[in-house]
Amino acid sequence: MNIEKAVEEVKYSHLASRPNVVLPANSCDCHHHIFDRRFPYAPDDKRNLPDATVSEYRAFKQWLGFMRHVLVQPSSYGADNRCLIDALQAFGPVARGEAVVTDTVSDAELDSLAQAGVTGIRFNFGAGSITTPEMLLPLASRVAERGWHVQIHATADQLWTLRALLKQIPGRLVIDHFFRLPQPEPMSHPAWKLAWDLIGTGRCWVKLSALYHQSQRDDVSDMAGVIKGFLQEATERVVWGSDWPHPNLISANKKMPDDALILSNIFHWASNERVRHRLFVDNPSELYGFNSSSS
Repeated sequence: MNIEKAVEEVKYSHLASRPNVVLPANSCDCHHHIFDRRFPYAPDDKRNLPDATVSEYRAFKQWLGFMRHVLVQPSSYGADNRCLIDALQAFGPVARGEAVVTDTVSDAELDSLAQAGVTGIRFNFGAGSITTPEMLLPLASRVAERGWHVQIHATADQLWTLRALLKQIPGRLVIDHFFRLPQPEPMSHPAWKLAWDLIGTGRCWVKLSALYHQSQRDDVSDMAGVIKGFLQEATERVVWGSDWPHPNLISANKKMPDDALILSNIFHWASNERVRHRLFVDNPSELYGFNSSSS
C-alpha cells in the first residue's frame, strides 16, 4: 500500500510517517478493538464511539505490515461479546480474542467463546464497571483450567492497590499498557517493582501498547527507558499492541497517534533480531495459541 492510498483508507491513525521497518513473518498486534454499531453498546456506555470496522482494521494492518492480531473486548460492550465473536469469525485463524465475562458466565458460554477463538478474559478497571476485583480470583481459576489467561487494564495506582490479588492469580496474567507507569519518573512508581515481582513468577506478560497513555511527547521517546527495560530484562514476557482505533483518544477528542513512528521506535528499542522475534512472533504464538498454519 502506498502512502497516497493509505491516506485514503487507513483510519484512526496520524499518517505523518511511512512504515520504515519490516516486521518478522507472522508478527502479531496483540491489542486492538472493533466497534460496530450493528451491535448495541451497553446501557451505561458514555463514550458512544464511532464504528471502527473489520475492513478498516484490515487496511491498518496492511499499512503496518503484520499478519496476526488479538481483538480485545472494549468496555463499550460490557459483557456482550457478540461484536467480538462476529469479528473473529470474519478474520479467521489469524485472529484471537480476549472477552469480558462476569461471575455468572456458564461453562457453555465459555465453550462457545473458545470455539470462536477466545483465549483470555479481560478485566478493565480503567473504564467500565461490569467486572469487579471480587470476580478476579474465581474467574481466573475457571479460565486457568482452560489454559486461558487473564488480562487486566488498570492504572499504576490501581495495580498497586490490587497487588495482593494479582500475586494470587493462577495461570497466565497479562497486564495492559506497560502497567500504565506514569511520567515523569515511571520507574519510581511502586508498580515498577510490582511488574518485576509478577514477571518473576514466569506467568506474567506485559503489553507494550498505547504508549501515548502516559507519554508526554508525540514521538513517545520519553517512554524509551521503560520499554527498553522490559524488552531487555523480560524478553520472553513482552508483546506489542497498537490499541487501534485508540478509543481513549477518540473519546477525549485528541489527535490520533503516529502509529508507524511508534512501531518503528519499539522495533528499534528491541535492539536485535532475537528480541524482535520474541516480541512480535514467538511470545504471541505461545500466549495466544497461534501455530504455523494460522497465517
